[in-house]
Amino acid sequence: MMNDTRPTLVLVYPANQLRKGFLVNRDTKYQPLSLGIIAALTPSHWKVKIIDENFRTFRYYPADLVGITAFSSTATRAYQIAQLYREKGVPVVMGGIHVSMMPDEALQFADSVVVGEAESVWPGLIRDFENNQLQKVYKGQLLPMNNSPLPRRDLFHPGYVFGSIQTSRGCPFDCSFCSVSAFNGRHYRMRPVDEVIEELKTIPQRNVFFLDDNIVGISKAHQERAIELFRKMVEAGIRKDWISQASLNLAENPEVLKWAARSGCKMIFVGVETEQPEGLEESNKKINLRIGVNAYEEVFKKVHRYGISVIAGFMFGWDTDTPERIHQRVKYIRKSNADSIQSTFVTPLPGTRLYDKLRQEGRFIHDNFPDDWQRFDYGDMVFRPALMTREEFLEEMNIALNRIYDPSHLRRKFFKSWWNLKSFTTAYWSYMSNWNYRNMFIQDGKKVKNWFLDK
Repeated sequence: MMNDTRPTLVLVYPANQLRKGFLVNRDTKYQPLSLGIIAALTPSHWKVKIIDENFRTFRYYPADLVGITAFSSTATRAYQIAQLYREKGVPVVMGGIHVSMMPDEALQFADSVVVGEAESVWPGLIRDFENNQLQKVYKGQLLPMNNSPLPRRDLFHPGYVFGSIQTSRGCPFDCSFCSVSAFNGRHYRMRPVDEVIEELKTIPQRNVFFLDDNIVGISKAHQERAIELFRKMVEAGIRKDWISQASLNLAENPEVLKWAARSGCKMIFVGVETEQPEGLEESNKKINLRIGVNAYEEVFKKVHRYGISVIAGFMFGWDTDTPERIHQRVKYIRKSNADSIQSTFVTPLPGTRLYDKLRQEGRFIHDNFPDDWQRFDYGDMVFRPALMTREEFLEEMNIALNRIYDPSHLRRKFFKSWWNLKSFTTAYWSYMSNWNYRNMFIQDGKKVKNWFLDK
């Protein structure tokens, strides 16, 4: 057999080396869809390989060009891998949401950076590389989602339980802690439904995660489009069990929930953040304020009527949080009809107003960048709280998380969900989701407080 003489592109998906986070659980590992799209945009005369640290620790693989993507929590690791290649004289291109927000930092470790979405610039970048004219910065445009390239799914690790797909980009909301609108824009861009259906047919996994930040959108037109998507999934005979994310307005139109359920929706994540209006004001979570904290449970009940379980995301560490308010939030969570609870710490990511505010106020505790980016994983208090010391906050969170994820409470919640959903299978999905979140904080039987580093 002749040797493969094609140039080699190695694409790297780094993992946080400080804490495993979602990687603790097999079910919460999601395919690096962006790298699959980059691979699809690479000319066929190139050999492409994806190194995915979701499953295997990085080992050097020979390459002519390397592409690395990074979230803030994986930027530390991404820079380490980039340096290994550059020491061997291999050019490195970096992109992703963190690099897009911190391009000058990334250029200390890479030969070139892609700022923003890469589809509009990747073919030209490859041509520049082949002509020895690689530029320092490539700025992507926010293109319509028509004719989106199909990702190279053959390059994804076969161990993924969930296949991934994206049907929309952009978010018109302006939450203080979220960098999605800075990266994908504030205009809600939708893929043509028929293109989504054709891509769904190529996904081998029975389980699918729609990566949309808000699969239902915010307007009536967005809802009609969601209904069309779900209805056509049914008509096409696509038999998938799926989960996604949406805002609390997803229950405003019963037809959305009806067709979501018929098309295989098992769980929907909603960002509740807090049950206290002061925290919502602070975070600029206008959609929750409009619906009203007293209406949360009614939203959950409406979703339950269609056999769909609710993953409710709550955040701790708002400037208005006190020990008493944390206790109140825990009490609310334990009484809530939400089926699964995601608990995270308020985290100031680059590109957000929250980051700029805390930076200007000099409140960062961990600011030895780039090493400390690995702490920005929603599981550590990286800044000084306003009304508590960090030590007091972490002690309160030790109590809070052990109460939220107490095994006996999770068992009771399972039976409650079974009753509400009228489905053992979906209730069990929620039960295991709660254990997955628990495992992020309580590993090998250790209490939460032992999980925190440098308390």
